[in-house]
Amino acid sequence: MSPSASFFFLLVLPWVGADVFMSSSRAHMLLHRSRRANSGYLEELKQGNLERECMEEMCNHEEAREVFEDDIKTEAFWTSYIGSHPCDANPCLNNGSCIYFEKMYLCQCLDGFEGKHCQEAFKDTLQCRYLNGGCEHFCEAKGHQHKCECAEGYTLGNDGKKCNPQVQYPCGKIAVSELTKHQTDRPDLRIVAGDQCLKGHCPWQVLLEHKGKSLCGGAIINTEWVITAAHCLSNRNVKDLKVVAGEHNLDLEEGSEQRIPVKQAVTHEHYNVTTGDSDIALLRLESPITLSPYAVPVCLPHRKFSETELSAVRFSTVSGWGSRTEGGNMWPGASSSTLASPILRKLLVPVLSSEECALKSGINLTSNMFCAGYFEGSSQGACRGDDGSPLVTQYKDTVFLTGLVGWGRGCAHPGYYEIFTKVSNFLDWLKEKMNTNTGILQQNEEFPMFDLEHALERRSVLGA
Repeated sequence: MSPSASFFFLLVLPWVGADVFMSSSRAHMLLHRSRRANSGYLEELKQGNLERECMEEMCNHEEAREVFEDDIKTEAFWTSYIGSHPCDANPCLNNGSCIYFEKMYLCQCLDGFEGKHCQEAFKDTLQCRYLNGGCEHFCEAKGHQHKCECAEGYTLGNDGKKCNPQVQYPCGKIAVSELTKHQTDRPDLRIVAGDQCLKGHCPWQVLLEHKGKSLCGGAIINTEWVITAAHCLSNRNVKDLKVVAGEHNLDLEEGSEQRIPVKQAVTHEHYNVTTGDSDIALLRLESPITLSPYAVPVCLPHRKFSETELSAVRFSTVSGWGSRTEGGNMWPGASSSTLASPILRKLLVPVLSSEECALKSGINLTSNMFCAGYFEGSSQGACRGDDGSPLVTQYKDTVFLTGLVGWGRGCAHPGYYEIFTKVSNFLDWLKEKMNTNTGILQQNEEFPMFDLEHALERRSVLGA
């Protein structure tokens, strides 16, 4: 062996006993191939590559959609990609739940998300607090969504917002001809004594008679029930009461009147004869009112709708025959020196805040009352509405009941205001009593008289 060969043999000999293979950690350091990352110019050029997105790695439904850029192709691939149980990979986003049916699945989204895979945040751009949700009548909110509802006698239109009448005489609609309608309902506030309500333009207004004499006002709720003030029934037997629907001129029989005896009366169980609180009553009729252009129900609102949308309307309308009725709670000392017109009248009045009313009148209202009218100006003449008569508020093209005339300052005084029962506080009570026979006042029972002067003393009135 040559010296050079011997030298090479001695040099290699120490490695003969060593391991042939490297350790896994050292091999990994030499052979590791970095996994892809969605970065870099070339990667952007390969966007949507099926092999990169779903073969090298497990992809989700959203990544598969980026590949095909088409819903149908994506679904066809996705079903075969994940096998016969698509919910195994849960294609639902934002914590949605996957529900599997035969060869298909459905994503059940959490509140606030929508879309086939719950991928979109729900945006209700017309919530109830904004423009009443676009609803013609009532807007009911539920979670992140809302829906429109209609008053009785209406159905929701195809647009989900408009309310279409389904009966000949729907509530809250004037049914007289458009020609006649054009001649009225253009209120002139310069007519301080109120404007005549043309025949058929206050069709929900009724007259309550006691032994043939005009007593109070009221309003038609439906063909069987009329609403009025509880104090109008004080010391009066129900069998002596009649409701006159279609009344307009007290001195003339015009052929539109319907005189119907009262069968039952229901007063609120918390009606207080001292304070006038909860001054509301229902009258059930012996026979139903025949609806006509001169006898139409007023719509009952939903409470939230009344307290948000209707309360935002600046002016409401009160109607009645004024001092031609004898059941009113006039302010002590008020007088009516001139004979009032026999024709039904109406007056636009602003609804006042309880604070403003208390400040200017000295009356501390309960939560079941509100104040409307004018505190400044000349005498209003014979403008005062009958006790029990309706205060109505128009919203879009429908009229809703918001108040009942209770008591207040007589129209012979400078300025005019009235205390009203807040109907929105009693909507549940009204529905309950009209749907049941509980709490019915029998015909031989009577109420104690409402003592207005005593009530004012108890409430520390500062003076007329």
